Amino acid sequence: MNHTRQYFSLKLLRLLAILFLAVNAHAAELKKFRLGYSTVGPAGTGLWMAKEIGAFEKYGIDADLIFISAGPVVVQALIGGDLQGGFAATNAVIAAVLGGAPLVSLMSLVNRPYYRLWVQPEITRVEELRGKTLGVSRFGSVTDNMTRILLRKKNLEGAVNVRQFGGTTEIAAAFLHKQIAGAVISALRVNAPMRMLVDLSELDFLYSNVVITVTRDYQRRAPETLEAFVRAYLEGVAAAHEQKEKTLKVIQKYTRLKDQKLIDELYSDSVKFLERVPRLESEAIAPIVEFMGKKPIAVETIADNSIVDRLVREGFIDRLYKKR
Repeated sequence: MNHTRQYFSLKLLRLLAILFLAVNAHAAELKKFRLGYSTVGPAGTGLWMAKEIGAFEKYGIDADLIFISAGPVVVQALIGGDLQGGFAATNAVIAAVLGGAPLVSLMSLVNRPYYRLWVQPEITRVEELRGKTLGVSRFGSVTDNMTRILLRKKNLEGAVNVRQFGGTTEIAAAFLHKQIAGAVISALRVNAPMRMLVDLSELDFLYSNVVITVTRDYQRRAPETLEAFVRAYLEGVAAAHEQKEKTLKVIQKYTRLKDQKLIDELYSDSVKFLERVPRLESEAIAPIVEFMGKKPIAVETIADNSIVDRLVREGFIDRLYKKR
């Protein structure tokens, strides 16, 4: 009886040892990829879903997603070597590249404005903003650019004051205390009456909101890892379309929102605006460069669309949606 017990104990130990070695070997095969992201808005949903459904591991990547509240800080950490990838506002990346930073963007996740003009409830027409003040996070930010594009299109350029407040929380507080007439922002989270006056997505212009970017040195050293990352991200976007209930839970996890209405709205924007083919287009960076006061640049100055283009040619993206 003792011999039998010893025999099975040895077999069990050998089996555990084999499993331990297999797990360690699998972990060793995964490529570490540390990525900083600077948004808890709809642009992040594809990234979060890729992480939560195991898409990164499927393609051999151990992805560590780190929230960093400001896009310029993400860019600085990327340049400094603390990150392998950065998820940041396109304008911050363009400014860094034009300033000499050796960065290249692999994907533009959102190429249409998912921003709205929210105003005090007594304002019923855009023309009523003349002489009033709109809030933005910072001059040169996405909210600032969107605000100025809107004012230009509505022939109010120079007729409306624009004031910076530092962030969306500060904008909400200014709106609550009626220090501003309104703001161009994706969602104004404030417990006060408001009116959505203009949906900028209906104004028919392209604008790259956020990109995934890496250093050119890392691009040269790890092309297979980057293609694997892009494949995993694209699966995350496709999963957001198919798995609504799971996506709602993932959004709640990463944004820490409690209000189900806000979570539902963020989900709707995610599936509406996240690009299935996330190329960075020339037309989508033109307004950014213009507001920087720079001459037009070729998209290749800041981006390399080759991975996305190759996956399109291979039919990879089409297959993600045909099977759903």
